[in-house]
Amino acid sequence: MHSLESEALINARTSTVWAVLTDTGNLTVWESGITAVDGELRNGGRVRFHTTGTGRRSIRVRVQQLPGSVMTWTASLPLGLSKTTRTFTLAPADSLTRFHVRDEHSGLLHLLGGHTLHFADPSVADFVRSVKKRAELLDRL
Repeated sequence: MHSLESEALINARTSTVWAVLTDTGNLTVWESGITAVDGELRNGGRVRFHTTGTGRRSIRVRVQQLPGSVMTWTASLPLGLSKTTRTFTLAPADSLTRFHVRDEHSGLLHLLGGHTLHFADPSVADFVRSVKKRAELLDRL
């Protein structure tokens, strides 16, 4: 298994950060790496994303949530060939929000150094910076 993670303290309410992450209508507006969304980010839901760097191919994810604090997106290929899980964790920290994102890649294709499923072309750190920028902008309004 291989993982990537990034974290930031965001000068915004946890509810604002959560709204940025779950507002499917605006995920394509800011620098999320997502170019199209079909579905709703709700617990138990399935969502199809088009991202930068994947061309016409889409990624279908299963969504699990503990609203306001944890959300996971899981994408997988059949027969355990590849599985990617992105976990978003939010926690209040004084008047800030601690935001943590972790991508875990596993499966036979990953072990062989081949194709794995990626949610977006920008790095996890770039995604976290973009969420921070968007949430801090919206929280000031």
